[in-house]
Amino acid sequence: MLQYTVSRTFTARSEFAVHSQGKAFFIVIIKLLLWAESVNLKIALFYHFIFVPLLFFISSTQMFMLWHFLLLCWAWSPPCLPSSVSFIGTPEECKKAHFIPGYNLGGEGFDIVKMERKGASIIDTETWKTGNGSCKLQRNPFMKKEKQKVPVAVVDWRIIPMCDLKVYGIVYDSVEKFANDSVSAVSNDWESGLNFSVDPTLPFQPIYGGSRSKECTFAMQKSKKDRYTFFRHSLSCNVYRYRLAAKPPLTHEFESAVNSLPAYSPKTEASYRILIDTYGTHYITQVLLGGDMKAITAVRTCEATMNGLSATVINDCLLVEASRRFAHSSSIKSMMQYCNSMKKKLSMPSFSGKFHERFTEVTGGNIDGADVLFQAQSDASVYKKWLNSLKTTPDVVQYNLKPLHTILPTNHSAIAGLKLEVEKYIKRNALLKNCSETCKIGHRVNKRDPCACVCNSNQNVKANCCPAGKGLATLKVFKLYAKGLYGDCCTKTDGSVMVKYGKQVKRTAIILNNDNPKWSEVFEFGPINLNSKNKLSFMVYDEDTYWNSDLLGKCSIDLRSGNVTDSCMFKHGTFFFSYKVECAPNLGGRLCRDYVPVPSSPFLMEAFANSYEMLVIESGKIYAKRLNDDTEI
Repeated sequence: MLQYTVSRTFTARSEFAVHSQGKAFFIVIIKLLLWAESVNLKIALFYHFIFVPLLFFISSTQMFMLWHFLLLCWAWSPPCLPSSVSFIGTPEECKKAHFIPGYNLGGEGFDIVKMERKGASIIDTETWKTGNGSCKLQRNPFMKKEKQKVPVAVVDWRIIPMCDLKVYGIVYDSVEKFANDSVSAVSNDWESGLNFSVDPTLPFQPIYGGSRSKECTFAMQKSKKDRYTFFRHSLSCNVYRYRLAAKPPLTHEFESAVNSLPAYSPKTEASYRILIDTYGTHYITQVLLGGDMKAITAVRTCEATMNGLSATVINDCLLVEASRRFAHSSSIKSMMQYCNSMKKKLSMPSFSGKFHERFTEVTGGNIDGADVLFQAQSDASVYKKWLNSLKTTPDVVQYNLKPLHTILPTNHSAIAGLKLEVEKYIKRNALLKNCSETCKIGHRVNKRDPCACVCNSNQNVKANCCPAGKGLATLKVFKLYAKGLYGDCCTKTDGSVMVKYGKQVKRTAIILNNDNPKWSEVFEFGPINLNSKNKLSFMVYDEDTYWNSDLLGKCSIDLRSGNVTDSCMFKHGTFFFSYKVECAPNLGGRLCRDYVPVPSSPFLMEAFANSYEMLVIESGKIYAKRLNDDTEI
């Protein structure tokens, strides 16, 4: 009990330990401190009449440990005395007292599809009287130990003494993986009590929660334009926490609305949808209050790769830039040096400035500007003011949820219909885990993200299936023929062609006795690097014997992307040729050195974005029947 109290009070940072032989003594001290706090005993009286007399009855070891303990208590702010001890206030005290900060955030309706609070209260958090005008009061150490009243529905209110200001970063290789993680702020199993069983034979798997959240919509809009990697950087500070009672009082408005619902049927389901639109799909049963800053950065995957930047490097350097306002660990300092060298090498002022396609959101507190994590002009005072404001104006950082129908009495007539309509609403807005892009090269074996394409890395292609650099292309040479060649005075030409690009040399077969030969060969040069040094060269020979070949003519040309047909004029005759230069994915321009976005397949993106219910029905009668079977009351 004592060890739990100490570790909770000092957090994991305190190295204070209580030896087994001193446990009983310190339990007495703690109980005396709690008693003194509960009766609001002046510290001077406690010191003279309780603490000093105890000094005559303890050993030197216990004396040292006691001073250590009291020093730690004095050093922490707020004091280490537990803040969870509530007391009953007089009617006069209760009328004057303010509510605890964020008292009405728990018990509010919540839409799991949009990941947003509805602003409509389901549980009554305004009632505070416990009888005879009295109430439950708490002292808030963050607000000069002000006495604050607690709603009847709220239990286990606590302060969280310390706030670990650390920026965290996560990488998502595809929009599907990002969408699947969009309910990370929900601490419990929000699906409990709802039926989302999916037939394993269906050709897709749905993503339910957060499918229409702001950040998920941002990611999907980006992925329609190009292949993106997403980076989430966030910082949070938890200040308070509490939960709602097991059987809390309901608000008059909600109770009236749910009691007026007619018996559920296809004709009355609209009334249930209106209720869900007002109050959401769930209600909040437990909260962590404080503040949260998050930034979702979208980076064009292959553009970054061709500039020599991996997802790991981008994530680390964005993390460094977001953490620059706080105390730096040795690992952050070493990363900072590396990131500075990369910025210099790539001639960019900052990673956050270079990669600026971003969705930002600040929850809780008072602050100016949304993209505070990466604003260059932000200084430490901005964060300090924001942190201080969290004590008076916190918001929900994490929450536990329960489906809306579970708040109703077990015999309520609207339970079955409300449960079914909530399930239908969530299914109707679900996304499909049907990967929004095909792998043009490579395959899907990434355990971290099943929709990410993986390739065998080489000098041309990186492991993420992006070109290793600019100028990469494939070369095919075909339709080689000549007209009016002149080889010998007495016989016609025994013609062959040698084709060269870089170090690669290809040669056709010999066509005998023909001054107008047509060679059938198609030469695949595979991956090449277009540059100004290498030219495509042709040499046409008259092959009289193996050791006696006459060069009839030669020419060299600069390659350009696309399908090209051209010719070379010789002293005798004309040589014709065709070639095709196809730029590697995400490359374009004459020399395949320009970055070109590769939008997702319209069909796949539409399939990913459309609703689960609609696509199940479109997939065939058998799937439509299975859906109907799942939605029967």
